[in-house]
Amino acid sequence: MRGARSPILAIALTVASAASAWGQSGAQPHIQKLPPRGLPTKGLVDHGVYKNSSIGLEFTPASNLHLEEPELKGTPGSVPLLITIQAVDDSGLIDRLFSVRSLTIFYADVLAYYPEEQRNADRYLRKVVRTNASYGFQRVDGATSAEVNGISFARADFAKGGVHETVLVVVHDEYAFVFIFTGPSVEAANNLIALTKIRLTD
Repeated sequence: MRGARSPILAIALTVASAASAWGQSGAQPHIQKLPPRGLPTKGLVDHGVYKNSSIGLEFTPASNLHLEEPELKGTPGSVPLLITIQAVDDSGLIDRLFSVRSLTIFYADVLAYYPEEQRNADRYLRKVVRTNASYGFQRVDGATSAEVNGISFARADFAKGGVHETVLVVVHDEYAFVFIFTGPSVEAANNLIALTKIRLTD
C-alpha cells in the first residue's frame, strides 16, 4: 500500500460494472436530466488549486502535497461518469519506501446513475464502506460527520495494516463529492483535513 493509489478509486470500477443493471431494468445509460451546470469537464489545476466550475468546486490540498492532472472517466452526457484528481506528498523516494505515503484524493460521481433514494451522502457512503471492505479495509470507530470550511460531510474511517483512510462525502449539484485522506494514522489524516481548503461554488 505504500506509495500506491488508494483502493477506494476502485469504486469507479464498481459503478461501471453495474452498468448492466440499467439494461436489465429497462433504463438507459444516459443522463436524462443534466446537472444544473450542463456537461461536466475534468477541471484544471491553477497555482496549486484544483478548479472545476462545471461541478462547482475549488479544492486546495495540504501544502506538502501536489496535485496531479485531473481525469474524466466516462463520456459526458452518459453514465457512469467520474471526475477524479489526487494530491500526493513531495517526500523523496527513500522516505516513501519506509513510510506510508500521504494522499488526498477527490472524485465526483454523477448521481443520475443511482436510484433517487440513494442520491444522498449517507447512502453513498455505504457504497464506499462496501468497496473498501472488499479490499480488506476495516471500518474503525470514529466520527460519523465532519465539517471543512463550513461544509458538512458524512465521514467514515478505515484501517488496513499501517494505513489509515478517512473518507468524507457531500452531495452538491447532483454529484457525490468524495474526499479520501490517507496516512499512517487517524491523526495524520485529520491533519491533512485541517490543512485542506474546500469551496463549493454557485
